[in-house]
Amino acid sequence: MQKNRREKKIGKKAGPVILALLLILVAGGISLIQRYMPTRARMDKADYFGALTENEVAVVLQDELAEQKGILEEGSLYLNYGMVRDELNSRFFWDEGNQQMLYTTALETYEIPVNGREYTIDGTPQQYDKAIVLQKDGGLYLSIDFLAQYTNLEYTLVQEEASRHVLIRYQWGLQKTARIRKNTALRYQGGVKSPVLTEVQKGDTVQVLEELEKWTKVVSADGYIGYVRNRCLEDIREEEVTRAFQEQEYSSLRMEEKVQLVWHQIDNQDANTYLLEDISEMTGVNVISPTWFSVTDNEGNIASLASEEYVKQAHDSGLAVWGLVSNFSADVDTVTLLASTQARRKMTEYLVSEALRLGIEGINLDFEYIREECGYSYVQFVRELSIACRKNGLVFSIDVPVPMDFNQHFNRKELGTVADYLIIMGYDEHYAGSEEAGSVASLSFEENGIIGTLEDVPAEKIVSGVPFYTRIWYTATNADGSTTVTSEAISMNTVANTLETYGVTPVWSEETSQYYASWTTQDGVLCEIWIEEEESLAQKARLVSKYKLGGIAAWVLGFERPGVWEVLSGNI
Repeated sequence: MQKNRREKKIGKKAGPVILALLLILVAGGISLIQRYMPTRARMDKADYFGALTENEVAVVLQDELAEQKGILEEGSLYLNYGMVRDELNSRFFWDEGNQQMLYTTALETYEIPVNGREYTIDGTPQQYDKAIVLQKDGGLYLSIDFLAQYTNLEYTLVQEEASRHVLIRYQWGLQKTARIRKNTALRYQGGVKSPVLTEVQKGDTVQVLEELEKWTKVVSADGYIGYVRNRCLEDIREEEVTRAFQEQEYSSLRMEEKVQLVWHQIDNQDANTYLLEDISEMTGVNVISPTWFSVTDNEGNIASLASEEYVKQAHDSGLAVWGLVSNFSADVDTVTLLASTQARRKMTEYLVSEALRLGIEGINLDFEYIREECGYSYVQFVRELSIACRKNGLVFSIDVPVPMDFNQHFNRKELGTVADYLIIMGYDEHYAGSEEAGSVASLSFEENGIIGTLEDVPAEKIVSGVPFYTRIWYTATNADGSTTVTSEAISMNTVANTLETYGVTPVWSEETSQYYASWTTQDGVLCEIWIEEEESLAQKARLVSKYKLGGIAAWVLGFERPGVWEVLSGNI
């Protein structure tokens, strides 16, 4: 009897405990289910694409949601001009002065007015079925259909009101793709608790951007960028993605042999008469480039020192002539000059007409001090001048600096497409005004310039520019302990005479692949020199054959020793 009472008491106590345990287990199970059950919550499209006004369209560029929006106008899609220029086709150029868009092909320039359906090609009127360029709410927009005629792109436009967007594919080549194995959600981020962007269906093809442990980042066929479970993908592979499109063809003039050019500094008309004397000991050179033409103002007027007799003597000596044009005048603001379509055209027309009148073979463009703010207009000038040269059979070469982070606005890829030759100015590693003394052109500086340019320009179009001059550097210590560094450019003969005067013997520097010398004057000035001579130039010349370049160019005639010519010819 006692025992039964105890069992009943135990039973009464155990019941609540078991119930509590069951509740804990159920709660834990629910918690686990909630933790691992995929959410069905959908992401607000305004959070994903950004708030869109009535006519705005979000833009997905290949695999990235762009900051700029497109617009719909009368059922047609227009893209922000800045985005077009920077990402899709840089050959569209806004002509601020004339309030029109320019588009430059290999042989023609289109002039496209704002909000109009008529445009001109080299002055000939053309009709289009819609406005090509819109100016709206302070922004410029370009018709994507017109753009697509001249750009290797395709687009998918989704016009659902809450999620108007366009996917633009413009990058082609080897890409990773996958097929959706079963219907599944495309989520904003990897993880079952991330909100759903959209659904992808069995059999859909997606572009793979990033593979993680359990999730893969993809772009759907209609332009959503998000994540799907790895188990929902199959047939992941790299494949060549192409599109049928006829790219612009740019014909180029090329010399049958490697270019061996020397610049000839002409400061006045009389200097032309010394040509035969200046080249009397010269061998191997096939192109001479006299510094005849200089821009004098922001309207594009050009002063000329050109001489028909000079051309005749050069031709009789077996030399082609490429007239050089520079922008060094203090009266020229290059930003203002190149921004003006009228000025660019004036320069182009003058240079080509003079070249044809003189019977010279080419034009050498030596525009320097190109700041980033005129990068686009500089390239536009090159395009326009290249058309005129191409149509008239003139070799068009451009002098460009060694590639650096701060001069990427030169757009070497485009220059290398439209010009016949790019001449790398492989000197001024240390220049007049440098804060410290150093080599004008160490071998590594020259070679790195070549390697950097080869990333964008075909080797056969690259000419390696080398110096005949050397800088002697003077470092003076001031009364306050600070130093002042100055320099002067001198010829090879002057270098030899200077070293002899001071009784200095130079030593070879492996760091620069040049001879180096230093001495101190009686008044305590440290003199240093990194010498350009036969051996240093031989090593630079060998880079031409090493990288299969189009040739070599030297600045400047008259600073060399006679033996240099054979060194260059024998090593390129």
